[in-house]
Amino acid sequence: ENLIRGELGTLPNKRILQISKTKFIAMPWLIKSKDIPLEGHLFFVHVPRCGGTSLMQHFNIPEKVLNDRSFLGKLFMRYFFHRYRTLEKANFPIATRENAICLSIITLSLLIQLLDITPFSQWTIPLFQIPFPTLFLSTALFTSLFTTFVATAPIIGRITPIHRWYLWFVQYPLFRVMESIPWCTGTNKHGYIMHLTAPKLLGYGYVTPEQMDNICSLAIVRNPYSRMVSIYGYNRFGEMEDFKTFMRRWKKLMKPYLEDGEKEEWYTPCHLLPQFEYTHYNGKQLVQSVVKQEELKYLKTRDGAEEAIKLDNSVSDLPKIVREALLGMPHTNKRATSKKWYDYYDQETLNLTYDMYKLDFDVFGYEIEMKQRPDLKPPRPSRRDDMQAMKFDRFSRDSFMSRDGKRMSQASIFNSVRDSVKLNEVLTSMNNDNNNVGSIGASLRRSAVAGRTSHLLRSVVEREETSESFGDSSHPSKKDD
Repeated sequence: ENLIRGELGTLPNKRILQISKTKFIAMPWLIKSKDIPLEGHLFFVHVPRCGGTSLMQHFNIPEKVLNDRSFLGKLFMRYFFHRYRTLEKANFPIATRENAICLSIITLSLLIQLLDITPFSQWTIPLFQIPFPTLFLSTALFTSLFTTFVATAPIIGRITPIHRWYLWFVQYPLFRVMESIPWCTGTNKHGYIMHLTAPKLLGYGYVTPEQMDNICSLAIVRNPYSRMVSIYGYNRFGEMEDFKTFMRRWKKLMKPYLEDGEKEEWYTPCHLLPQFEYTHYNGKQLVQSVVKQEELKYLKTRDGAEEAIKLDNSVSDLPKIVREALLGMPHTNKRATSKKWYDYYDQETLNLTYDMYKLDFDVFGYEIEMKQRPDLKPPRPSRRDDMQAMKFDRFSRDSFMSRDGKRMSQASIFNSVRDSVKLNEVLTSMNNDNNNVGSIGASLRRSAVAGRTSHLLRSVVEREETSESFGDSSHPSKKDD
């Protein structure tokens, strides 16, 4: 209510009171209401492992998402949020509600069988002649193993057949009951909706170009080196997998993106994508305000916010609605580690991180050199890397603001991005045969010929869009290029 009062203070008191009583929906929508003009809405583009989960908890998102859903919808969404919180704490969680229930069922089934308690021990399934205690025991064992070891971030995110099965399963057998399109959260065949990039949100129709052109949008980014350690902690196969081994495997998993530019979830899970893919498209920043996680400390107090303005960093001169949303945001999902993030690195892992996320350093202004480790040599950017970086807008805390202080319309760019991503989705669907629900085996095989055709067509479309998007007078240098 304070945020709304601050942003819409010019409205009559009666009108403010009506707005303050509305139910806000969030994640990535942080502020959204039919009673508020688009200019008063706030949308969050959630880059994985950059502190967005803390923002979700700060706004008490799960409870707001459950409003106006059916009983079945509430049940499945509650379980989705429960698993999301559980996997933030452990990669392979053992002390869970699921395992407690399964342990009770296993204990009861064993007692019935050992003590030969009739008539329970004699009940059988007519078709298969399986005793009910045996059925309950096997079902509980399977559920426990599945929720502890299979339905986890490392397995779903890193084992491609299981990842693709998961996308198919939540879309079709579960009838998309774990998605919430109005709130942009949950999961479906596109992956985790709250982790979709800005171009995908536009292309899938979850956010319209009109909305994107008028709302305030926000993304939080992070030093690629420290983010890589966070990704490792969240996706590793237990403590036995060291950082160097993980990095080598991670780069292999990233091959479809590095070689073919594949951004669809079917080929490239969201944690693999560089951060600029969430905020930019063809070099143009789509998200209005991009903030560095390392500089959020200045927003813990109002005095710190004033200091940020003096330092002219990423949290200074933010749109008021963005600044108020970030003010005092906690860091609640931080995992305890035995050493500092920079102590994980050696020369090989440093070079691997740069090879995979080199553009993140340029676009968001992070130094390639790791100052905490003077014993490591900074990677050398190639001429090709420099040429590629020149095509990108440097990140901005208010990319929609013109030189005269007025908001510029980006509608034409958002429309072209939407059309391009739609085309990409059609081509990807043709490649993996995902439209054929009955043929999972065929959908798991990628056609090399179709993949090359898809990549070629996508390149042509992106070149055309680049010339259209930057062909205005506000970017004369890029128009000349």
